[in-house]
Amino acid sequence: MTTTTRTRSLTAFLLTAALALAGCSGSSEKAGPGFATVDAAYGEITVDEKPERILVLDAAMVELLDVLGEEPLVVVGGKADLDDYPWLDYDGEFDPDLWDADWNISAEAVAEWEPDLIVGGNPWQIDEKLYEDLSEIAPTYAGRYTQAEGGATTWQESLADLATLTGHDDAVVDEAVAAYDATLATAAEKLPGLQGKSFQLAVLSDEDQQLWLTEYANGPLLGLGLTLGEGQPSDEDGETAESAPKYSLENVDQLTADVVFLVTHEYVDPEGEFRASLEADPRVAELPAAQNGTLVYLRDTTWYAVNPPTPASVAWWLDQVMPQLEESALNQSGQ
Repeated sequence: MTTTTRTRSLTAFLLTAALALAGCSGSSEKAGPGFATVDAAYGEITVDEKPERILVLDAAMVELLDVLGEEPLVVVGGKADLDDYPWLDYDGEFDPDLWDADWNISAEAVAEWEPDLIVGGNPWQIDEKLYEDLSEIAPTYAGRYTQAEGGATTWQESLADLATLTGHDDAVVDEAVAAYDATLATAAEKLPGLQGKSFQLAVLSDEDQQLWLTEYANGPLLGLGLTLGEGQPSDEDGETAESAPKYSLENVDQLTADVVFLVTHEYVDPEGEFRASLEADPRVAELPAAQNGTLVYLRDTTWYAVNPPTPASVAWWLDQVMPQLEESALNQSGQ
């Protein structure tokens, strides 16, 4: 699951903000009152009337529905699952039985809720076979792109599609995008020494215990005024983590960007041994980012907040990382 206790207040702000519209292109269209179609990962999704029973299979979508003023019927999992997602404010219904024994979505359990719209986050969670099964129950949204296309649908794209499917005006999306951009721009103003500096973000892989550069958090980091470092993949250019460089502990000295984020989340490094090895390695201490005070470790919640990013999760994430970035020698040198 991926998804601040500030979400409610953020929603109110988004709906009343007097910001210039930022524009958000999408592949969705309204076909008249009570009828809407969007072009998504596995083809067109059509709803014949405004959905009233929305079943959610990705908690990150709860925030986006909340921006639209939509209350889910039920969300997969249990309330305790939200402990790692403090930016999400949701007090509604949960159902852990929407997962089967192998932690796959159970179409049978979904059908019992009789939803009129099923909302997932991406095709890694809902593959084509499951999509077909769920679509027999209700129109099912699983993002815009298949796994072969990279799979990563931005929150802006998802919000635009959900707005169409639930009958909301595009202005809500424009206001949300403008507010999000303003949040990052305000943070960037506090980081004059980091403007134009390079970054790399590497995630410890459970496949081979190596650090893989990934593009998943590029959006917020570029929004802070950073630029892509050596090997940092750019999803806009069709480059993804699958073809990006990876670094073992032995060649960690190749992480030479001005700002480096290292992700060692719990399920890959449960005892923190890999991170301890990094912190004890003298080559890590010699990295430009370490010397700059801009070597940032992300673990679990501080990683989930930008993978994928949403307005509330990024606002929360900035509260966590901005103190280190603001106080860093690199930033202070640009004051």
